[in-house]
This record gives sequence, structure tokens and C-alpha cells, in this order.
Amino acid sequence: MSAAALPGYCKAFPLAEFRRFPGWAAAAAPAQAGLGDDDLGYLGDDFAVRADPVTGEPLLFGGDAAGWREFCTAELGFAVPADLADTADSENQGGQRNG
Repeated sequence: MSAAALPGYCKAFPLAEFRRFPGWAAAAAPAQAGLGDDDLGYLGDDFAVRADPVTGEPLLFGGDAAGWREFCTAELGFAVPADLADTADSENQGGQRNG
């Protein structure tokens, strides 16, 4: 995985927290099966869960299951901190070209 594909922000949670999501077992990657409930997963601003926030590998959960984003925000309280979101927005706007 290239660094460009990594999320800009991530937050660690014990896998037990992610596994509370009803669709986790059906959609999780095989790599997560060997990890315990106390092992950490890193939830990125793209809503994917990775085992390593630096390399992005392995991917534990793709983040596209129905209801997943709502679970992350409502149940886990996941949100990109406002000061980081503002920084990312201003950097993205500065690098965009129109036309």
C-alpha cells in the first residue's frame, strides 16, 4: 500500500470495540481472525480499520459495510478533531486546480 492511500487521521481502538458491530464478522478481512480482542485496530478517516497505522497493512476491515460509519460515529465516538480537519481542508484547497 502506498502512503498516499493511507488515511490522514486514525484512532486506535481495541478490536473488541469493532467486533461489537453486527456486520463485522461477515465483512472483516481474514487477517483480523488471528488477533485478540485486546489487540488494537486503527480506524482511519476513510473508515477502514488497519493493524498498522504507519504501513496501512494489513487491512482488517474495509469500512464499506452498511451502517458502519454510523456505528463508528455514534457508538465509538469517532470523529476527526476539528483542528486537524481544518488543516486538511486548507491543504487540499491550496493544492486543487480548477479547469
